[in-house]
Amino acid sequence: MLVPEVREALRVHGLLEPGATVLVALSGGLDSMVLLHILRRLGHPVVAAHAEHGLRGAEGEQDQAWLLQWCREQGVPFETTSLHVPRLRGTANGSVEMLARSARAEWLHGTALRLGIRQVATAHHRDDVIETLLLNLMRGTGLRGWRGIPRRSGPFIRPLLDVPREAIAAYASDQAIPFREDASNTDPAFRRNRVRHELLPLMRRMSPGCDRAIARSVGHLHELIVHWEVRSGDRSVDGEGIPFELLESAPLPRLVLHEALRHRGVHPAQLDRILRAVAHRRTGARFQLKDGQLLVDRDRLRWSCPAEAGPTYTIGADLALPGSAPVRLLRDDPGGVVDERHVVRLAAARLHGPLVLRPWRAGDRFRPHGGRGSRLVSDLLIDAKVPRDRKGAVYVLCAAGEIAWVVGHRLSAGFAAQPGVGDVIFGVPVP
Repeated sequence: MLVPEVREALRVHGLLEPGATVLVALSGGLDSMVLLHILRRLGHPVVAAHAEHGLRGAEGEQDQAWLLQWCREQGVPFETTSLHVPRLRGTANGSVEMLARSARAEWLHGTALRLGIRQVATAHHRDDVIETLLLNLMRGTGLRGWRGIPRRSGPFIRPLLDVPREAIAAYASDQAIPFREDASNTDPAFRRNRVRHELLPLMRRMSPGCDRAIARSVGHLHELIVHWEVRSGDRSVDGEGIPFELLESAPLPRLVLHEALRHRGVHPAQLDRILRAVAHRRTGARFQLKDGQLLVDRDRLRWSCPAEAGPTYTIGADLALPGSAPVRLLRDDPGGVVDERHVVRLAAARLHGPLVLRPWRAGDRFRPHGGRGSRLVSDLLIDAKVPRDRKGAVYVLCAAGEIAWVVGHRLSAGFAAQPGVGDVIFGVPVP
């Protein structure tokens, strides 16, 4: 009965055009051998592709040799490779299983491209969908985990996704399809095997037919997620972070936040704390992510990457500064707008040594030009609404230990050159 079921799945879900050649990921196990058999019966030219991961020693090599011989006898074109997954552990992060899956998928995709084949078929079935959902729920998940295993992702298609493994085994027995069982599929050291051999049998005893119910639920979740993504498609997170308005106007702000942060290593338990900080406008609150910090600013959550303190420059009589410095000091008028944010005119007589350009520091105080009294540089930057993650880039020019210019913001009293009086040094911020 599986052949018409798979034919219908290919047609309804648009997985494979009639008569199209397909690359079949062939492990030699029950599921992939049945998939190859059915696709051939449906009239699809097939190419078998087998990756030996280098994880099972002689047993894996024997499977590879057995498949090569079987494909020759059946007249099935055969592609194979040895991936040596253990060697990848020194150069990439992740579990052995994850590295093996990633390396295998990359090789399958590359092989399909080389052969000019558009689709790669894998033998994931309904039991895989259920096991994957349970595993995702146990470790905590979001949209990607709820949607389950997709029928199609890039060139990969999964024609057996609605088929229970019991039906696959019955088909293999009826058609006398040979296969080789991987001993690691029963190793309790792998959590998936414990779900397959311990948890699911218990669930089936407690609630016969739960497989169908869970599979339907995964289908409903997938449809809800697609609907949510379409409805929220016009709501974007900008390059500077996540606007408060986006979170506060969303019917499901936690979901929006989870999706925005899922690649940045946020722990699910942090989401509620972040949302509370936004609701109470706890400006300055920070949350650690894997690639930096998330900062609660005035109107949005901002990405804040860890930054090293900028260098300090000691300036000689020639006023020379390296190209990496955020300022140019010139004796000739560079032209352009003259104001405290752009080009400033400094009284040369006041710039006696030592002349230093450095990042501002907590506690720095100066007397603003045209103002009354002194103020903290930190207060100036708050009033100027400089985002917290950009404050570290602000420099001050100091003469004999006194701040002469908060670069790009304000001159200090007594350092502005008067028209027609004395020599002038022009200060120009470098963007």
